[in-house]
Parts: sequence; structure tokens; C-alpha cells
Amino acid sequence: TIEEKVLIGISDLRIETLIIDLSGIANMEMHVIDHFQKILTGISMMGCKAILTGLRADLVRTMIHSEISFEEKAETKGTLQQTLKEYLELHQM
Repeated sequence: TIEEKVLIGISDLRIETLIIDLSGIANMEMHVIDHFQKILTGISMMGCKAILTGLRADLVRTMIHSEISFEEKAETKGTLQQTLKEYLELHQM
């Protein structure tokens, strides 16, 4: 469902930057992480920049131990608030 909504939304709304807040996600199973990486690849293929925020320590720990990283496919920021502030300041100039 997320894959379909994201890719169609990018196409229909001509989204250039997609901010994905993961602060509500404490843990992801490996198959979900793998599929999420594929979604990030699709976002990039459509010419959209992905920014991930709110990665929790438990999720990051799981990814580190599994040698998984989203850094090549998306920019990461600490919080949604930080990301929105930076994005708005950048685009108000």
C-alpha cells in the first residue's frame, strides 16, 4: 500500500522532495526493511529526493547489525521538526 501511494503520489503531484518520518516505528522485520529499500530506490528513479527522519535507536541498531544502510538512497535527519525547519528556511530565500 505504501509503495503504491508513494509512487503514484510522486507522479501525480510532481513531488520533488518526500519527507518520511519513521519516529513511530520502533522495529522493522528484515523483509520490511528490504522492501523499504526498494521503495527508496523507486523514489529515486522517479527523480524525487527522499529524506528520512526520526530513526529510533533500536531500528538503527538492527540495521547496523544487518549491514543495512539507507544513506545511499535517502538523506537522514534527526527529527521531523529539524527537517521541516531546514527545508522551509532553504525554500524561503
